[in-house]
Amino acid sequence: MSTHNTLDKICVAIVICSLVLTALFMNGEALGITKIVDEDAEQNSDSAYFTTNDQNGSWDTTGAAVITLTGDGASISGNGAYVYDGNVVIAEAGRYVFSGNLEDGSIIVDTHDSSKVWILLDGVEINCSDDACIQVDQADKVFLTLAEGSQNVLTSGSVYSDTALSDGTDGAIFAHDDLTINGGGSLTVTAQYSHGISANDDLVITGGTITISAVDDAIHVNDSIRIKDAAIAATAGDDGLLTTNEVENGYLYIESGTLDITASGDGIHTTGDITVAGGETNISAGDDGIHSDASVYVQSGTILISDCYEGIEALIIDVSGGDVSINCEDDGFNANGGSGDMFGGGGQMGGGRNDGTFGHGGMQGSGTDDGMTGEMPTPTDMGEEGMTGERPTPPDMGEEGTTGEMPTPPDMGGEGMSGEMPAPPDMSGESMSSGMPADPETDTASGSTQSSADTEDVETYVSISGGNIRIVNEVGQDADGLDSNGDIKISGGTIYISLLGTGSNCAVDYASESGGVAEITGGTIIACGASSMAEGFDSTSTQASILYNTSTVAEAGTTLTVTDADGSVLLSWEVPCSFSSALISCPEMKVGGTYTVSAGGTSEEITLEDVSTTYGNSQGGMHGGDMGQNGMHGGDMRPDGQR
Repeated sequence: MSTHNTLDKICVAIVICSLVLTALFMNGEALGITKIVDEDAEQNSDSAYFTTNDQNGSWDTTGAAVITLTGDGASISGNGAYVYDGNVVIAEAGRYVFSGNLEDGSIIVDTHDSSKVWILLDGVEINCSDDACIQVDQADKVFLTLAEGSQNVLTSGSVYSDTALSDGTDGAIFAHDDLTINGGGSLTVTAQYSHGISANDDLVITGGTITISAVDDAIHVNDSIRIKDAAIAATAGDDGLLTTNEVENGYLYIESGTLDITASGDGIHTTGDITVAGGETNISAGDDGIHSDASVYVQSGTILISDCYEGIEALIIDVSGGDVSINCEDDGFNANGGSGDMFGGGGQMGGGRNDGTFGHGGMQGSGTDDGMTGEMPTPTDMGEEGMTGERPTPPDMGEEGTTGEMPTPPDMGGEGMSGEMPAPPDMSGESMSSGMPADPETDTASGSTQSSADTEDVETYVSISGGNIRIVNEVGQDADGLDSNGDIKISGGTIYISLLGTGSNCAVDYASESGGVAEITGGTIIACGASSMAEGFDSTSTQASILYNTSTVAEAGTTLTVTDADGSVLLSWEVPCSFSSALISCPEMKVGGTYTVSAGGTSEEITLEDVSTTYGNSQGGMHGGDMGQNGMHGGDMRPDGQR
C-alpha cells in the first residue's frame, strides 16, 4: 500500500513539473526569462540558404584572440589557440583574428563537434608544402571572414604528406565540416596538389573576391555549394565547381555575385539540383558547361558559356527567366533522361568531345563521398578519364564527330535508311538521381536516388517559360540546339538557335518516336539548323509555328525575317551559321494568317493552314525517329551513348 502511495505522489509531481515547464516555455519571455537561440540556424534567417551568421562579414572582434603569424610560428594574445610544430591550432569555440606570414604551416581547427569558430583573415600569407593551408579537423561550423580591404594568399604544395592523405585532405582549404567564407577582402588560393577549396559538408560563400587556381577541381564539396554577393574566379585542371554526394544529392545554389570559371572538365557538375536565381556566371569548359545529374533551374541572372562540348545537361532543364548564351560543339540543352552505366561502380558513359577524349561527360569513375578522388582502372581499349589519348573506334561504328562512314551491321538499316537501330542491351539512359534544394529547417539535402531498374521511369524534359536564350554551334555535324529524351515545352521567353545547315544538326529534337511532344504555347523562337532531321512543334500546341525548309543552304550571316500581311516585321535575326531549316513561332502568328518568310534574297508567302505548318521539303526527306545521315536519330543511340 505504501509503495502505491509513493508512486502516486511521484506521478502527481511529474505532472505538476510538466505543467510548470510548459507554462514557462510558453510565457518565458514575458516572465523575463532569456531564450537561448542558435543564431546560425536557417529558421532564424530570412533565407532558406544563408543564415544570419553566413551573411555577417563584419562581426565584432571585441574579445577575440589576436594571432600574428611570424614566419615559422605565431604570437598569440588571448585564449583558445596554441602553436604546435609550426602550425596554429584553434582548440576552442570563439573568435580569432589573424595577420602576418606563415612560411610552411597551417591554421588547424580542432574543437568540439558542437563548436562554432570565427576566423578573420586580415592580411595573411600562408604556405604549406605538404598539407592544407587552412584545415578544419572538427567543428560544427567555421566562418572564414576576409577583413575589409585585406589581401590574403594561400598556397599549398604539390605533394601531400601521408598524414594528410590518410585524413582525406585534398584541398588548399579543407574542411571535414561546414565552412562559410564571407567578408569584404580578397583571397587568392593556389592548389598545386589537388583541389582549391574542399569540404565534406556544406560550403557557403557570401562575400569577398576569391581567386582559385587548382590542378584538379577549383571547388570540390560533398553536400552543397551556396553563393551570394561574392566575386569568384576559378581556374581548374578538372571541374570548376563539383558536388559529390550521391545519397542526398549535392546541390548548387547561386543567388547573386559573379562567377568566372575556366575548366578543363565541366564548368559546373553536381549530383543534385543546380539553381541559378541571379548573378553573373561565365564559363569556358573543356567538357559540359553546366552538368547536373538531376535538374537545372534558371530563374534569373546571366549565364554565358563561351566554350564547351555540351552547354547545359541534366534530367530536367527549366528556364523561367534570366539570359542564357551558349557556344557549344554539341548540344546546347540536353535533357538526357537516364543512365549510361555500362561498367558498374557508378561509372557514367556520356558524350566525349570530337577529339575522342573523355571528361565528366565521358567516362566517370566511382568517387568516394569523403571528397577523395577514386581512380577508375583503365580498360584496355579506352583512354583514362581526362586523358588526351585517342578513343579507339569500335569495329562497327565510326567515331562521333568524324566524317568517316559507319558500316551497316546486319541488324541495322543502312546510312540514310529508315530502319530502326536496336538499343544496346547493356545501356539504358544517363544519370538517374533527382536532387532537391536543402530543407531550410534541417539544412540537409533531400531527394532520392533511383536504381538503374527505374531508369525508364525517370522524368526528363526541357521547359522554357521565360528569359532569353541564345545557342550557337559553328562546328557540330550531329548536334541539337534543344535536345530532350522526353518533352520540350515552351510557354514563354525568347529563343534563338543557330546550327550549321549541313549534316544531321537538329535545332529542336525530342522523343517523338517514344511518345514525347514538343509544344509551344507562348514565347518567341527562331531555331535554325539542317533540314535532314528537322522537327517542328506538335499539333497539340496552341501557338502557331512554321517549320521552314529552304531549297538551298543559306549562308552564314543571312538575315531571316518574318512579316505579316500588312508588312509589319514580326521576327528578324541575322543567323550566325548557315542553315537549311528554320523553326519559327511568335505570339503574333495565327492560324489562317499569311506571312512572308525571307532568307537573304529568297522570299516565300506562307498561309498557316494548321497550328504547326511545314513549308518546303527536308533535304534528307526524313523526320522524327527516322534514320539520318549518320544512320541514327530520334530515340536511337549515338556512338557516345546519347540520343
